[in-house]
Amino acid sequence: MVLKWMSLVAPFVAIFLILPMAAPIYAQPQSQPRGLNPADMDLGADPRADFYRFANGGWLDRTTIPGDEGAYGLGNELDDLTREQLLTLLEEVTANDELQVGSDEWKAAELYRQGLDITSRNAQGLTPIQPLLAEIDAIANLEDLHTFQRTAELSWLTGLFQVFAAPGLDDSTVNAAYLTGSFLGLPNRDYYLEDDEGNADVRAAYVDASADLLQLVGYDSAKAEAAAQAVYTLERSLAEPTLTREEQQDISLSNNPMSLDELNALYPLMDWKAYMADLGLTGVEELIATERAYLEALAEIVRTTPLDVIKDFIKLEVLWRFADFLGEDIGATAFAFQGGVLGGVEEQRPLEERTLDQTSNFLGEAIGRLYVDEYFPPQAKEEITALVEALIVAFRARLETNSWMSAETKARALEKLDKLNVKVGYPDRWLSYQTVEIGDSYASSVLSAVNAETRRNLDKIGKPVDRGEWDLPPQVVNAYYNPQYNEIVFPAAILQAPFFDYQADPAANFGAIGFVIGHEITHGFDLQGSQFDENGNLNNWWTEDDYARFDALNQQVVAQYDAIEVLPGLNVNGQITVTENVADLGGAQVAYDALEVYLAARGDSQALASPAATLVSSPAAQVTQAVPSPISASEATAFAALTPQQRFFISAATVWRAKIRDETLELLVRTDSHAPASLRATVPSRNMDEFHEAFDIESGDAMYLPPEERIVIW
Repeated sequence: MVLKWMSLVAPFVAIFLILPMAAPIYAQPQSQPRGLNPADMDLGADPRADFYRFANGGWLDRTTIPGDEGAYGLGNELDDLTREQLLTLLEEVTANDELQVGSDEWKAAELYRQGLDITSRNAQGLTPIQPLLAEIDAIANLEDLHTFQRTAELSWLTGLFQVFAAPGLDDSTVNAAYLTGSFLGLPNRDYYLEDDEGNADVRAAYVDASADLLQLVGYDSAKAEAAAQAVYTLERSLAEPTLTREEQQDISLSNNPMSLDELNALYPLMDWKAYMADLGLTGVEELIATERAYLEALAEIVRTTPLDVIKDFIKLEVLWRFADFLGEDIGATAFAFQGGVLGGVEEQRPLEERTLDQTSNFLGEAIGRLYVDEYFPPQAKEEITALVEALIVAFRARLETNSWMSAETKARALEKLDKLNVKVGYPDRWLSYQTVEIGDSYASSVLSAVNAETRRNLDKIGKPVDRGEWDLPPQVVNAYYNPQYNEIVFPAAILQAPFFDYQADPAANFGAIGFVIGHEITHGFDLQGSQFDENGNLNNWWTEDDYARFDALNQQVVAQYDAIEVLPGLNVNGQITVTENVADLGGAQVAYDALEVYLAARGDSQALASPAATLVSSPAAQVTQAVPSPISASEATAFAALTPQQRFFISAATVWRAKIRDETLELLVRTDSHAPASLRATVPSRNMDEFHEAFDIESGDAMYLPPEERIVIW
């Protein structure tokens, strides 16, 4: 669930695979120095043959994917740690008799309590959504349908389309009104339109799950099956005219400003002025249609589809949307498809973890305030800010020495970097949840939170953009680049070990969080980020020749990843993942440069290739005095001999350590813009001369990549 409306161009969030997660964390012994943990490695493996194994073998051997997970990796471990911290905080808040009734913290505690009260949720069943279902049942004609559609999003529904606010594409200083397409129950349009055996199985399971949901609201088996199939057919027709994932990478195709008169000509079934008025947008005369072809096709689809099918389509959106906030029966039905069929997950996560995540999503900054006060020390913010500055300095140097870009375009790129905004830890101003009401059911309280956020978002239209807002709360383990704000953001929860420890080995920090920082900076200059200028406006600042060279380099990245098979017959989609892959390449390369700058500034200019040079300054050097039991004496010696250069690449690989189910891997390859974690751990490094130098990798070694195939863009 994403509650906040972010930029039209989804910020480059999710450097991790964001999946449900729960499992015990493998803790380092208390005597273990900060930085890399040799117990996570396989020091007996040959890094030239299998670097992923060398860097992560110990962790891979002892880690199993929990039954309630599709995948499990470092991001999941940190999520688990953060959950433990948040659960402790919420339990303390809930037990606090002095908590002010009506305060944001009280609302968070009450929402969490309602979510945990599964007995009441089961007893209430579908009662909390019956008024909404009754409204849908009362629709008697197309006029009624569009009257319902006018306020559907205030009930957390999309229906046929939805309005939201985001910075304008041509003027990012003012929030514009955007009009987007319909609800779809499958992950993306490809599941409807690409014919292969895997998609056919998913479609059949989706129709079956939809039928099961309709039976919960009183349909008999035959009627439910027929209705579910008809809704699938409608959704396919709605998906067909939408932009492909490749087309979505060209932001200009989503930039279609249209007056209300133009919208009326395109889709005359809606009274557009009444629609705007019902959303409190009287005076708004223009919307940016993100899916023009969809709107062109929509009237004919609606006119030729039986009204009962459209009503069932909206009912199913209600059921899918609210399934996690009602009784166990509907929640289990939805999970069987969304978690089981799509992700291969065997069981749901514990109720308290699911409820915590939901509360954190709907009242994120209320919980974020508690989290920051307890777990994010000022020293961490100071140190990470300095590290970010080092990465920006290194990126600037790479831009200045760029060999394929003309002086004209280079000057614009440097201007964009100079205007890059950095947010670390938490917002300067916290959101208020004053208008959220705790109702008589979990679902009604959730709906109140959604409604409050929807109205807050719509109220921005036509007003100046508040660049102080965050798209993620501090307790989320993630980071992102927002192209319309030209900013990189690092919430507090990602700024903890082993990603970042202000007292740890610099090589480990630069290989881990430095990689992430460099990744986010590079997003400003990838295939999508590069379409925006230094002010966050959609604007071509490239010369024609420079862009041609840039595009050619991107196509090399596409081809490199296209060739990688992750399951029999399933290859990475290089085009869909190109922005993330380019960010990974740039992230590793600029982080390495920044480590060089960091060490040189401290008088260790020759330190990268010399383990002895770090024995004075690095806590990791003390490993020989505190070796955990799984490591033999010879392995301890080998670990102590690692150079900062080697530790950097090892740390970069540990960032992406993960185990994943085949079903989840297939889902991610079909839907996610990131390459699988195991590739992110090794492919960027393989494109660097320094990696080959660090481990004496030569032709014939499995990790070897010929120099002419190593790609450097930024």
